[in-house]
Amino acid sequence: MKITGKIITVIPAQESDRERIYNWLCKSDLTSSMMGLPHYPDHPTPSFEDFCKDYNLSFFNESGNGRNFIITVNNEAIGTIGYDLLDKENDRVVLDIWMRAETYCGRGYGSDALKAICNYLHEEYGITNFIISPSARNIRAIAAYKKAGFEYIKIMNKAEQEKEFGLSEYDDNVLMIKSL
Repeated sequence: MKITGKIITVIPAQESDRERIYNWLCKSDLTSSMMGLPHYPDHPTPSFEDFCKDYNLSFFNESGNGRNFIITVNNEAIGTIGYDLLDKENDRVVLDIWMRAETYCGRGYGSDALKAICNYLHEEYGITNFIISPSARNIRAIAAYKKAGFEYIKIMNKAEQEKEFGLSEYDDNVLMIKSL
């Protein structure tokens, strides 16, 4: 299966991709813009073991309510995008995305991948509401998500996130929603 955007292609991630996806998140030149000290004391960089608990094997096969994908441009892996908490009853899904390195930011790849994955989830599952929730401190991500059609709704603290989604990341998550 391939999901295509205007400039990217998204392919399902496999279990063998898990460590490199972890490295893109936790050991790249972008890591400090998303987690860890000094800017994100509320969201420390996870160990590989903790990452694997959050992104269990179901994210790398068809067995759960979430899935990870590799974003490619001209057959080069440039990042990852995924969905979690697929909720057909409430017609919503939570998305997450990160690039492999700074060099892939600011080129429209992320917003194109978000549009493509939203279209895929809409066609495949009928989902019309897409949620993404970066830290308010991640201004670049918020701008990319707006470019992909997400609207800024509100800032949610960890308690609000736990109540609504059963998980939390930051003390200042920005709830952003795109509806098709």
